[in-house]
Amino acid sequence: MKTILNVLWLLLCGLWMALGYIAAGIICCILIITIPFGIASFRMANYALWPFGRTVIRKPEAGAASTIGNVIWIIFAGIWLAIG
Repeated sequence: MKTILNVLWLLLCGLWMALGYIAAGIICCILIITIPFGIASFRMANYALWPFGRTVIRKPEAGAASTIGNVIWIIFAGIWLAIG
């Protein structure tokens, strides 16, 4: 069942979403300061291609810098990738 859902996801929207994350990752990697966001974007592109059967792991020891980075990511890239 996971394979069928993954193939449907890939064909209907996963490929386009992954391409958006890859484009955002390339743009982030061009700018030196945002390279960590670019690397995270490439990881999310991989997750967007084949999401069913994977789990998201919570990291409570991530700290305040991770929270600040997540807020910056949502403002500058996350909302636009979700809308597009």
